[in-house]
Amino acid sequence: MTIELEVDHIGSAGDGVAFHKGQSVFVPYSAPGDRVTVELGEPRGKGLTATITELISPGADRTEPSCRHFGTCGGCALQHLTADFNANWKRQRIIDCLDRVGLKSVDVENTVTSPPQSRRRVEFIASKRKKGVMVGYHLRRSNQIFDAGACPVLQPELLALLNPLRKMLPEILPRKSIARVTATMAYEGIDILITANIDDDLCAREILAKFATDNKLSRLSIRRKKGEAPEVIAAPGNSEISLGQVMANLAPGGFLQATIEGEHALTDRAKDALKDARNIVDLFSGCGSFSFPLVGEARILAVDEDEGLISALRQTANKNILPITSERRDLFQRPLLAEELAPFDGLIFDPPRAGAAAQAEQIAMSDIETVVAVSCNPVSFARDIKLLTDGGYEIASVLPVDQFLWSPHVEMVAVLSKK
Repeated sequence: MTIELEVDHIGSAGDGVAFHKGQSVFVPYSAPGDRVTVELGEPRGKGLTATITELISPGADRTEPSCRHFGTCGGCALQHLTADFNANWKRQRIIDCLDRVGLKSVDVENTVTSPPQSRRRVEFIASKRKKGVMVGYHLRRSNQIFDAGACPVLQPELLALLNPLRKMLPEILPRKSIARVTATMAYEGIDILITANIDDDLCAREILAKFATDNKLSRLSIRRKKGEAPEVIAAPGNSEISLGQVMANLAPGGFLQATIEGEHALTDRAKDALKDARNIVDLFSGCGSFSFPLVGEARILAVDEDEGLISALRQTANKNILPITSERRDLFQRPLLAEELAPFDGLIFDPPRAGAAAQAEQIAMSDIETVVAVSCNPVSFARDIKLLTDGGYEIASVLPVDQFLWSPHVEMVAVLSKK
């Protein structure tokens, strides 16, 4: 069924939202104010999906996308909207989520946005077929893969790996197999982790080692499935990264903030908030993205579930003789209790997208003076912040950080203090 609509706003998933006979219609790649003809599609929640068949008149915020893959690639949803719109929309998402949990009139600052070609970490999907290997991203809302040839989000060095990967992977991947290639910019070249069902015989290892040398990688590791410990095949360069004033070990495939600009915005806010703290606990610490920039005059306890990340953090701390201790602990199942938090006067936590409700409840019952909350999900962020304010904390600031250009995702950092 084909109908004419006017797009009202952009929803949380990045699709335009219009209304037809009292029902929401989700229109990908549309802009507020667009007048469009659409073909109605499948139900989604309480609404319907739709595909644009004709743009009758554009909205004021529409602009030309900068990538030829836009509309095919599933990575970008908002590239057809202006930079100002993207920044304001992401800020408003945080305000709306806080408002829904009763935190009204919170002063959310203007969004700090990373520039194009600044993404330093990416996961490519590779698929071996009869005619070779496709390397790129998923199609929008699909498990199908397309061969990427451009990406204005990535640092150029990462994009330049695509063709070498297409030539090398057919030699080691079984027919009809899928591989995930995580590539991260390290101090001396790119660090790569390949997750795939690779025959790890001598021939495959020689091919991988030659690939690492030819492409001046810092390190190349493999594993058969997610969750397994990676095996380093070749390490011709230095796979460390700079965190604050410290050169830190990077675990193969380990989490890192997506852009250097985004990392600096988050760590600068945390450093300023915790500058007077002398005993800091860093929860969901990863490899030390916050621990090392914060160390200064403070002593730090870093806690994370991932053994590889904690091991890398511990090695860096010991090598640099830093006052950082670490603990491996599942903070979802065993959050640090309020009494365990008693020795600390500063705390920072940066959980996965699901947030950290159980841990936030314990923080709320503590007497820690300053808490810094980092998140990549406005919904779980608002829930966790509400738990802290119910426990007597006041919000000093909230800063949106956009290091996921043209996607619906946004990072945020809040500073809270105990009343």
